[in-house]
Amino acid sequence: MAQHDPAGRNHAPSATPPKDGAAVRWKREIDIDRGFGYAPTPIVAEGRVYAAGRELLVLDAETGAVEFRVARRSRTPPAVASARAYRSPTLAVTSSRGVTGLHANGGLRILGSHLGVTRWKGGDSDRQTAFFGAEPQTSPPVVAGGTILVAATDELRAIDASSGKTRWRKDVDTRRPAVHRGTVYAAEYPGGVRGYDLETGEDRFDAEVDVAPPLSVTAGPDQLVVATDDGLAGLSYDGETRWEFAPEEFSRDYGAVALAEGVAYAGFRGEDDSYLVAVDAADGSERWRSETAPEETPQFAPPSVADGVVYVPTEDGGMAAVDAGDGHLRWQFGKDADTHGPWSPAALVGETLYAIGDGHVYALEEP
Repeated sequence: MAQHDPAGRNHAPSATPPKDGAAVRWKREIDIDRGFGYAPTPIVAEGRVYAAGRELLVLDAETGAVEFRVARRSRTPPAVASARAYRSPTLAVTSSRGVTGLHANGGLRILGSHLGVTRWKGGDSDRQTAFFGAEPQTSPPVVAGGTILVAATDELRAIDASSGKTRWRKDVDTRRPAVHRGTVYAAEYPGGVRGYDLETGEDRFDAEVDVAPPLSVTAGPDQLVVATDDGLAGLSYDGETRWEFAPEEFSRDYGAVALAEGVAYAGFRGEDDSYLVAVDAADGSERWRSETAPEETPQFAPPSVADGVVYVPTEDGGMAAVDAGDGHLRWQFGKDADTHGPWSPAALVGETLYAIGDGHVYALEEP
């Protein structure tokens, strides 16, 4: 799913993507919307790559061969969910029209055609999240077990992955929620952070953020990292604000935060330039700031972390790999070839980095 896991940490602890350089293992052309900002993150599951654009393109993760296509336009990444009523997973795809559950394996193949691709349509709503300067969009779906969570303006829904029926709904103005130990955490602007039981929707958590209004939330092992109007804050699972990182020279607005091995990584906007910044999640102190500027349209692109490297699409084009220890640039790929808008955030699986850029889905590996 987008941001890798239900907690939204964007950390792939078992992956070892290209560290010292990047070479193309394969690339496949994809028709994507232009002018909206960075492309949706490709999703990788069970040996397949699911790439959203003007259609849903499904590729073999090893070879890049096209397995099937679905005439379903989407500007958010899909998510793969276990579905107890089926032998195969359900692929959740969101759009302004609601949520659709697809057969993740393509359905029944007869004479080159796929039948039974669509399983259900549910969660229809006219409530959408509008990014500044962009068209209305729904947040990407989050999967926890057999539940699909979808946030839109003034609404959070929990949808059954087998039937598409709404299990519960909350009137809360939030972005992508984060799930930790059976609780769904949602940043409600300008109020605080709310928590709901994953299965029932019962209220479990209600905390104000002392330092600034919250914009988004990432669930760590022992605390929530909250992106605020001013920067970042650490919020304990008891509701106590532990620390704040909000230098006067920085601003950030919206944008997901990566959290790996006690360090939070996020894009920040300075007076003249933007930076990728590493913040110690124990006390909120700055570890480093990199002159690598993350793409920030329509919001700061989520960094992805694995094996001591932070991967992020950049403001000047292409995908960059930044050392997680000190912030130096290890490599940058595709900077001069970007003619189709900014690259997508990275999906990190095994030894491969998957991303959409320059009108193609790329699988990058160590040279």
